[in-house]
Amino acid sequence: MTHVNKAGEAIDDKLPIALLPPFTFLTRCNAWLSLMCMRLAVLGLVLIAIAVFGQIFGRYVLNNSPSWTEALALLMVLYVTNIGVAVCVRDDRHMGVELLTGALPPKVRVPLKIFIHLLVILFAVLMIWNGWILGRQIIDYMIPNLGVSQGLTYWPLMLSGTLIVLFSIEHIIALLQRTRVVPSWH
Repeated sequence: MTHVNKAGEAIDDKLPIALLPPFTFLTRCNAWLSLMCMRLAVLGLVLIAIAVFGQIFGRYVLNNSPSWTEALALLMVLYVTNIGVAVCVRDDRHMGVELLTGALPPKVRVPLKIFIHLLVILFAVLMIWNGWILGRQIIDYMIPNLGVSQGLTYWPLMLSGTLIVLFSIEHIIALLQRTRVVPSWH
């Protein structure tokens, strides 16, 4: 995890943080997308809590639990999780082996991080592609209790994959320019 001092410098590896890098448009778009995704994820968590509360209230107080609340909560978990994964990639909060990369000299660390981001992009493209294929196969089937297409269960996979590609490209550009990506909610 990279910490920032008051001068705007990364404490961990002494790379400056580019607040206005040459790729400002991409950075600003990605920062805005990341912030909106975080807000949508929070909204999704609120919807999950409301759905679960509705299920419990209906079951134990009204003795008649609504059938749609469980399906809605499960669908929202998919959206919240996938959106959160993309935001974690942008804010560099995803799981990684910092012990290994932190011990390497910068001449090796930067190419390794670029390679890792290229692998992440490859994985994200596979998420998009397979999400599209699987979503198309079940688009005609409905989620019984919600009355919406089961294809909606694969949209977050494609959305997350697209965002991960954008965010990883931003990280690669930042690494090539010897700068850091500023987290969107920093």
